[in-house]
Amino acid sequence: MIGLPHVAVAATMDRVNEENLAVPPVDGKTVVYTDTEGTASFGWLDPVNDFGNVGLGIKVYNEPFTAQQTYDFAGCLMAQPDRQLVDPSFKNCTAPPDSGKRFKLKTTETNGPIDIVVDVSADDSTSLYRVLGKFSNLTDASNAVGGEMNAFRFELGFGVGTEFIPSSIGDGLSFGFANGDKLSIGPIGKYPGGLFGGSKAEGLPFFSTEVAAFTESVGTADDGDVLETNGTIPVQYSTPFGDWRTLSQTPTGWFIDHDGNPANDSILLAFNAGTAAAPDWQTNEKQFNAAVTVDHDDDASTAELSAELWDPNSVNFDATVAGDVLPLVETLGEGDPDDTVTDAISLSQLAASALYDGSFNVLIDGEAVAIDAFADWANNPVTVIDADNGNELVATWDPETELYDIASAYAETYGATLTLSEMLDISGPPDSTSGLVRQPGYTQGPIEDLANVNINPTISVGASSNWPTCTGDGVNTTCSFTVRFTGLNGAVDEPTIPGTPVEPQPEPEEPAAASNDGDGPIFGCTAGKPGSPFDPVLPGMVLMALGGLWARKRLSNA
Repeated sequence: MIGLPHVAVAATMDRVNEENLAVPPVDGKTVVYTDTEGTASFGWLDPVNDFGNVGLGIKVYNEPFTAQQTYDFAGCLMAQPDRQLVDPSFKNCTAPPDSGKRFKLKTTETNGPIDIVVDVSADDSTSLYRVLGKFSNLTDASNAVGGEMNAFRFELGFGVGTEFIPSSIGDGLSFGFANGDKLSIGPIGKYPGGLFGGSKAEGLPFFSTEVAAFTESVGTADDGDVLETNGTIPVQYSTPFGDWRTLSQTPTGWFIDHDGNPANDSILLAFNAGTAAAPDWQTNEKQFNAAVTVDHDDDASTAELSAELWDPNSVNFDATVAGDVLPLVETLGEGDPDDTVTDAISLSQLAASALYDGSFNVLIDGEAVAIDAFADWANNPVTVIDADNGNELVATWDPETELYDIASAYAETYGATLTLSEMLDISGPPDSTSGLVRQPGYTQGPIEDLANVNINPTISVGASSNWPTCTGDGVNTTCSFTVRFTGLNGAVDEPTIPGTPVEPQPEPEEPAAASNDGDGPIFGCTAGKPGSPFDPVLPGMVLMALGGLWARKRLSNA
C-alpha cells in the first residue's frame, strides 16, 4: 500500500471543532465564522443530510478503507449521512454512489477564506484521510467580476481568521502525496459528472461527455501544505458559460421530479440559453451508439452488450440492464481518460420543443420515462393528490418558497402551507393507492450544479511538538489543525479578515466621591456567536482582566 512520510508522532482526526461554527444552525446554515467570536463570515455549510437530519453538515469518520486497491485511508472528512444509524452494516466513507457523501460548503465572498478546524489526538501511526466535498459559488453577483471565480485554493495550518498560521515542511501535516503528485481519488476538483463527463455517482452527463476538471497550479504542485488551481476554467465549462458562475447567475433549467420528492435531485431536461425576458430553451439529446459494446458483467474480458440496450427510445431497450449505466460511463470522460474507447453515447444540442414532442422517453433509474410535450410542462407542477377522494388536488410544490401550497379544500386540515419534511411525513410515493400521494411533475430553477465543484483532496496528519495548537497533560495530547478553503479571482480585491473584536475600555476618570450604594458605572458587552444567549453585564475592571487574559492567550498560541 502507499507509503507516507515518516513522522515521529502521528494523529487521528477525531471531530470537526465547533468553536467557529454556528451551532445550532442560523437560518438553516452552519455559518463558518472568521473567528471563534462570531465576528463575520465568508461562507457556510449545508447542515441537512439526505435523510433530512440536521447536524453540522460535515463530520469525521474513522472508518479504515482502501481506495483503488492501493491507497489505505484511516477515514474521511465528509458530510454526515450517519448511515449506520439507518443500518449498522452501512459504512459512510465507502457508501455507494449518490448517497450524500459530500459536504456542501458555500463560499459567499470571492477570495474570502473559510476555515474548517479539525480536532485530533496523538497516536503512533501516520493517518491519511480522504476529503469528500462540494465547493459552491454563492458570491455576491454585484462584485467586479459578477460573482464569478476562476480558481480555488486549499491551505493547511493552525488557527482561524487573522490568527491562521500556515503549516510548514516537517510539521507532520500535509496533503497526501503519491508518486510525487498530490493524491486525489479522481480530479482534485471537477464540475459534477451529471453535467460533464459522467460519473459513477451521477450517471450520464448532460452538457459534455468530457470531464470538466481543474488542474493544479505549477506553483503549488510541490507544496505539501497548499493546493491551488491554475486559474483556468475547464474548457468544457468555459466555452458555454465562461468563468465559474455564482448561483444567482447560473442558467435556469427545466427539470422533471420523477418521484414527486423535491428533497432529492430532479432530472435536468432543458436549459435557458437566452435571457429571462427572451428565453431560448435548449437541450442535449443523448444518442446511444448501437455499434459500441460494453462490459456489463464486469468480468474485465469481454464487452458483450450493445449500448442500444440502454436507449429508452429503442425497441431493443432492456430495463433489466439499463438500471446500471456504469458500463456506459466507463467509455466516457473520467472512465476513459486516455480516450482509448469509443464513447457509448454522444450529445446533440437542439431546441427543447423539437425533442420533447410528447413521444420522447428519458432514461431515469433504469426506466424509460415518458416526457410530456415541452409546451405542457408549465401546466404540470409537482403535486400531492388525495387517492381516497377521487385523486383531488391537495397541494402544489412552490420551488421559490420551498413550501407546499395547500388547496383551499384542505387548508382547514393542513393549514395554508406545509414544509417539505412535513409533507414527506404524511404522504406516500407516486405508486401509492391510498391516502395522500406525491405526483411527479416539472419544475424550473437554477442549474445549481453549474455553481458547484466536487473536491477530492487528501490530508496526512501527524501531530508533532511544534504544532501551536497542541495541549497535553503529560499522558494525552490533543491538537487541532485548519483546512482553509478559498474561491479565487484575481480581478477582485481580497476582503479584509475581521479581527476578534476587543471591547473598548472607558476613559479613566478622576476619582469622585466614594459611592457605596451600587450606582457606580457598569459596562456591558455582548459576546459569543450571533444569536448566542450570552449577554453578561460586568464591572469595568473585570472586563480589563478578561482582556488581559485573552491577549496572553493569543500570544501563547502565536
